Amino acid sequence: MKFTYRNIKTYLSVALMAGVLFSCSENKMDKINEDIDNPHNVDAKFILTDVITSTAFSNIGGDFNHYFASYTEQEVGVFNQLYNAEQRLAEVYTSSTFNNVWSNTYSTLKNARVVIDKCSETGEQPGNYTTKGIGEVLAALNAGLITDAFGDTPFTQAALPQLDNGKPQYMTPEIDSQKSIYEAIIGYLDAAIKDLPKGDTHATGGPGTQDILFNGNADSWLKLAYGLKARYTMHTINVAEDKTAALNTVLECVKKSFQSADEQAAFSIYDGVANLNPLFDFFYSREYTAASTSMAKKLQVRQDPRLHRVFADAIGADQTLGNGYYCKQLDGTEATFMSMMAPNGGSNLRQEQEYYNTSIFLMATTAPTYLMSYHELMFLKAEALVRLGSNDAEAALKEAVVAGILNTEKNVQNALNNTVVPVKANSTSALTAADAETYFDVHVKPLFDANPLQETMLQKYIALWGANGESTETYNDVRRLKAEGNDFYQLENPGKFPLRAPYGSDEVSANPNVNQAYGNGQYVFTEPVWWAGGTR
Repeated sequence: MKFTYRNIKTYLSVALMAGVLFSCSENKMDKINEDIDNPHNVDAKFILTDVITSTAFSNIGGDFNHYFASYTEQEVGVFNQLYNAEQRLAEVYTSSTFNNVWSNTYSTLKNARVVIDKCSETGEQPGNYTTKGIGEVLAALNAGLITDAFGDTPFTQAALPQLDNGKPQYMTPEIDSQKSIYEAIIGYLDAAIKDLPKGDTHATGGPGTQDILFNGNADSWLKLAYGLKARYTMHTINVAEDKTAALNTVLECVKKSFQSADEQAAFSIYDGVANLNPLFDFFYSREYTAASTSMAKKLQVRQDPRLHRVFADAIGADQTLGNGYYCKQLDGTEATFMSMMAPNGGSNLRQEQEYYNTSIFLMATTAPTYLMSYHELMFLKAEALVRLGSNDAEAALKEAVVAGILNTEKNVQNALNNTVVPVKANSTSALTAADAETYFDVHVKPLFDANPLQETMLQKYIALWGANGESTETYNDVRRLKAEGNDFYQLENPGKFPLRAPYGSDEVSANPNVNQAYGNGQYVFTEPVWWAGGTR
């Protein structure tokens, strides 16, 4: 339309009239741009669905898991950012590396706190104790992810429900000590243990199917709360005032937690089409990782039966599959066994995709993400008994090893059922409980007898390797054992070992408190977190 003085005048008249209408109908017109499909206030149970999903997929299964698997040499970074991390370049200390998961974990923690507030006595849904308890468990878990990765970090003034005007309560939250954050974690779990059995009495009702982890089953959440308390108590074993009492707390919590793998906290909504396991999703879209030499050596020296099942060749190497994989049948004796495993860092590592062998776990499209697994729980039990010098430690470790191997086989079967990228099975049989027991009796027991703690932790290291997002716990184990002077893992990367993750760039750029603590980021190589012997 050609604009003239006349039609401009007409538009001005219309605009003025609109202004009059707006002033006369303010209650209606001020909502004209409101998105009615994105409400600002919903029942706590509807928030839980998002908190559970983001905790599992983004926070446990995301960047923490990918990078920490490289740090602990369960996998090797062979391309782009993960190759740079493998070579200990800027990705290890720059604030942009973990910024996404920094934002995700804090956002998830905030939403968990909103659930708690809504179901508290002064909230909108008082009496929904089970829902509140679920929020407390999820708050503890996300707080643990945050402080285990970043150490001292904003907490008391961060991740709080927003003010009525939509602004954060604190624009530049102060940094809390990891020790105080751990006190809050245990406080959340103790509160959950009290709240969960009380039920939901408010008219809005309990979470039901909105709880996509346990379908509102308070007993299952209670077992998870006890399991997490065992985990976080073990994290702090080296700074405990009374180590014996702490270890006994671990054992008491284990007794009250999962009794089998059927009860573990498995986030299992992946369908292989619209919803993909985050490790497979990451690998399929980027192909940044390959099979680790040091991991393969650990399997080889133990004649571990998993060796036959857990490696695949580079994509396309088997021409009968086209763009697919072949599950290698390795027994550890052939001269070429290590030739196509990726070196752990150093100048011999090629930055190249589709060259080295890969872990078959990377093809497990629908494998669940564990908020906590049964085999992790059993390894916590075994470690506690070893440290206490109990004669029951060997039997506990055997139970843990068997559970871990059976979980590995589930991962393998999941990969072999991949409908996105074909994976061809080799001629070896699926691993069974009998295979696992024989392996323990013949190969693990002599190593356990020689050094009980070392073999317990190495078996846990192997068991937590897979498609279930458990590399973060391995990273925690490596660091706390380093603090004891126990270098059980014999990591081969010649570069400096990262002792923590750097703060996220969003906060480094906006919060002077975090900016000062971050500096140039080099502290990640020199300053352990508090529970690993550090001061911040």
